[in-house]
Amino acid sequence: MEAAYRQWHEVLSAEFFGADHALRSTILYVDDEIERQLAEFYGIETGLAQAVADELNWRDPEEALFSRIQRECEHWVNGGIEGPPPSLPVLALSVLAATRMASSDGMLRTNFYGRWIQVFGEQLSGYRANKLEKAFEDVAEMWEQLDNWLQDTGGLFGTSTVSTDEARWKVGYPISQALVRGWDRQVLTRFFATTRLRPRNGTAVSGRELLRRLRVWTAGRERHLSPRLMEELANPADTGETLITALLKRLADDWDGTLHEPEHGHRRRALGLRLMVADRGRRLAWLAEAVEAMPETEVRLPGGRAFQLHKEYGDVYGGLESLRPSPHQLADGVRLEGEALVLEWVPQEVVLLRLHPYLGEWVSTEYFEPGEHHWILASDHAAGEVRSMVNALGGRTVRETAVPVVGWKLFKGVRAVNGTAFTGTLDRGGAHAHVLEPQIRQHAELSGGLRIAPEYRAGAGVAGHFLRGGGPDLLLPASESPDGCVEVVLDGRTEKLRADPRIPFPLCLVPLDEGEHRVGTAQSNRVFTLHDGLHDGLPPGTGKFGFDCSGTAQREPSEVGNSRAAIRGAYAPESIKLSRTEIVRSGVLDAVLIDPHGSARRVKQQSVPAWMESRLPDGARSPCFEVEVPEGYVWLVYRTAARWSVRALAAAEDIPNPMPSLDDYAWAHAVLSAAGRSQAPVWLGYVEAAEAIAGRRET
Repeated sequence: MEAAYRQWHEVLSAEFFGADHALRSTILYVDDEIERQLAEFYGIETGLAQAVADELNWRDPEEALFSRIQRECEHWVNGGIEGPPPSLPVLALSVLAATRMASSDGMLRTNFYGRWIQVFGEQLSGYRANKLEKAFEDVAEMWEQLDNWLQDTGGLFGTSTVSTDEARWKVGYPISQALVRGWDRQVLTRFFATTRLRPRNGTAVSGRELLRRLRVWTAGRERHLSPRLMEELANPADTGETLITALLKRLADDWDGTLHEPEHGHRRRALGLRLMVADRGRRLAWLAEAVEAMPETEVRLPGGRAFQLHKEYGDVYGGLESLRPSPHQLADGVRLEGEALVLEWVPQEVVLLRLHPYLGEWVSTEYFEPGEHHWILASDHAAGEVRSMVNALGGRTVRETAVPVVGWKLFKGVRAVNGTAFTGTLDRGGAHAHVLEPQIRQHAELSGGLRIAPEYRAGAGVAGHFLRGGGPDLLLPASESPDGCVEVVLDGRTEKLRADPRIPFPLCLVPLDEGEHRVGTAQSNRVFTLHDGLHDGLPPGTGKFGFDCSGTAQREPSEVGNSRAAIRGAYAPESIKLSRTEIVRSGVLDAVLIDPHGSARRVKQQSVPAWMESRLPDGARSPCFEVEVPEGYVWLVYRTAARWSVRALAAAEDIPNPMPSLDDYAWAHAVLSAAGRSQAPVWLGYVEAAEAIAGRRET
């Protein structure tokens, strides 16, 4: 092996498979600029192509063209496999050829072999060209050897991203490495963070879904990805396992949740900021999900304010309340940086929102869920198209309202219940049609339905318990068969369905008996139960402890069997935080929660169900009831038969000054009802603001 080839091998080993790549995805990206930089930095006088060409066997037609390098690889294997394989310069040169693929010089952008032959300075036809093309099968085996070595070493030299697909089996290897530059890797880790991907792709998002999200993320915005990668994203051939989906999946599975920042030692965690529309659309706020191992941290605006973040209920960070979303932030983005954490909002003209399961407010989400309710926040520039798009979905009329940010509109009640109208809207396309695209699923899932009870048995694999006749909808995975059909298995019976995977199939149309049912595909299925109604005993296993009930309930809980009549509950681990509650006496006639922004939420005491009233002994019912306090509410105003009272729900220094609108009359009435019941300065400020509103109404 010539000295120049050995020198290139040592340089490529250090640059792409050195100690700093351990346990991180590594990409052997080499283009003309990188080759020049490496040659200058390490003082290599012979170019990469010439160094490889000097190793080729042109003299002996009986031996393979790369026979000398293949023998070195055999010695490497027999010698104990120390360091990267000796084929690195050959593989790097094939990547260099892949980076030159473009529609020029009479060649199409798909012609890899033409660029492979050109990189050696050979004519595109003739004996030597044919031999170079045929010899690439040996190069493909070298790529497989590199991939296997990286996997066998457990990430010590980096995690492999070598990928290919059926259509481009041999040439797919170098092309997969030519798609992502060093800067692309930084941008892709930002994309993983903003799309709320879990570290190591913990939720197993598929490559096809990642590709869909990346196309949405780059739609209409310059994300500074390389032209070669953008061309691959624009390729409409996205069915099956394509090269870009395989590469994205490998990068996502290896992503540890940090940004690709060599200058920061790859240590800063990254999260995508979410937009929250609260108080029925009257307040916008930024929301960040909490990092499990980081209950407290600090982030800053560039050259500006610092925010102390702390983990709160719902696994979200508190501390961003004073950072109110502005037109500038929505249009140009927000980036908050700290020593350990980076939060980022990527600007977009249309924002899809869905109800948060814990906070009870509308929060931005990554994909549309057919059958579920959504809100859409749109800039004035995009509002016209969004209005036409959501009206075409059919169903109930979508309400359009203003939001407290100039230049934006809010569309409430967006829901797809008509399958034909929904698919027609998606198929018509448009600049913002991607906001209605459902998630591309790899597994069957269940959604909706008239649920009687959730499933409390951890690991039992039961999706839930439903009322018979109100079964859940079946969400099918995307079909990869030529006929577009999916084989659905229901209780052991198989049937092919030609159904659009974007539209849920209503299982309520299938007559099913009471009891347990299994539905899905051969690869993935879910179990659920159907019942004619609530019985004295819930489905087996849903409650282990309860209040034994023989005519009347016992005062103390005990372990109860499935056959015994009992009032059961669920055990909540200490890690689950319940929402804040306030205790109010049952004699209260009126109760209203008040926030600083003009919202007054009336609290109603729930009546005792008849079945509970008949079973609980006298005196067992509490003389009080609980009021759940949503985030942001700071006062409780309530009335008994004797008088009105007011109660502060936070320390005085934590209660913001009032900022109601001049037409918040319900808020003003609630405040003035208890105006004289507290002399605290902060409460008197609320009274003053309410009096200003009341005076305006009288005039």
